[in-house]
Amino acid sequence: MKELEADREVKLELLISYLLIIGVITAVVLEVIGITLYYGSYGNVAYSQAPNVYITGENFFTFVIERIQNLLVTENALAFMAAGIIVLVLVPFVRAIASCLFFAWEKNWKYVLITLFVLVVLTVSLAFH
Repeated sequence: MKELEADREVKLELLISYLLIIGVITAVVLEVIGITLYYGSYGNVAYSQAPNVYITGENFFTFVIERIQNLLVTENALAFMAAGIIVLVLVPFVRAIASCLFFAWEKNWKYVLITLFVLVVLTVSLAFH
């Protein structure tokens, strides 16, 4: 019985580690593409005070929706960099969702409640920055 429980824990750890690795690598690749495109467009990577460079919006979810809606209008470099930031911020959020689903599948209701609490805290923090 303990071997089966240990095997489940290993599966959860593997799932979470793959989610984290894939999320961080994806974010880094998007940032590198964005910085490369930015350098190609402007010839430098100097800090800009242009309003279109800043992350704006009422909350993170509004920011994500605005980026998706303006995907074809925005400069490619800034779109890639914004996508990299979005992916990086969403990695812990997706991790919490995956953990909650895993614990629900395993019928471990104590950990489902704990993970749901973490998910609510993350959602509120992203919604109200």
